[in-house]
Amino acid sequence: MAKHHYLPQFYLKGFANEQGKFLIYAIANGRFKGGGKWFSPASHFFLENDNIAQTDGWADDYLEAIYSANESRYARILEKIKVVNEGFGLDNQDVVWLNYFAGELFWRVPSQREVINSATSLDQLNQLGVAVIDRRTMKQVDPDQFAAWVQADPSYFKRLRNVLPATNYWNLLDCNWPCTVKTFTDPFPAICSDSPVILRHPEKADAFLDDLIFPLTPNKVFFRIRHMRGIFAPNIKFYIDMLMVLQAREYVCCVDTEYLLHLKEAFRQNFGSEAELRKFIFDHLTL
Repeated sequence: MAKHHYLPQFYLKGFANEQGKFLIYAIANGRFKGGGKWFSPASHFFLENDNIAQTDGWADDYLEAIYSANESRYARILEKIKVVNEGFGLDNQDVVWLNYFAGELFWRVPSQREVINSATSLDQLNQLGVAVIDRRTMKQVDPDQFAAWVQADPSYFKRLRNVLPATNYWNLLDCNWPCTVKTFTDPFPAICSDSPVILRHPEKADAFLDDLIFPLTPNKVFFRIRHMRGIFAPNIKFYIDMLMVLQAREYVCCVDTEYLLHLKEAFRQNFGSEAELRKFIFDHLTL
């Protein structure tokens, strides 16, 4: 059995302590695993054989190879960002890959599996921005034929998870608002969840044509927001962390138990719903 991380280990290591470990909060039972035991990034945020696709009766790991090749690019960019607080030296290609990293993670994490697993018809795929074209006629395939293909492919949903960001990435051609990385010089304790990419309109499930917030490290966040404010209160990071925790399906990793509990209690006292918190964050960041 292979452990395939839906959150890359190089990314998770940025949210660990000096010893390279973090605490794991389990959403299902509302407790820290192992009574507050410290875990390595390799120990969580993976699914067994998640990137193995059945091809002509044999196990093909081409999906894992694609993800691994992309991760080497993302890791290089993240290293540029980690070492300084401004003037990160990112070129246009780096920004392209940073956007793709956010979009790819959006579809890799467990929180999107329900959407992916429901996309079994051409109409549902079209709503997700995917068209299935017959190469001979250059027209959309017959719906019945497509349904038969889905039933015959045991790895259809795994392939779709990889296809979605590659297909929808071209939506960025219509996204002309700026991308920026902001450093929070007085950071809150490191925390990350199994759903770190935040969209203004998650119901639209379009990580390339929506306002987006993507924490890269405990004190650096990637923003792509139309009409974003140049100056905003630095404590907005507290609320970004709060929303990231609320989006989690299974696990949250952190280095401070009190901080996570404080986030949960502050949400209970100040917001009536996750949607209300999301609106508060994006309204604060937008002119």
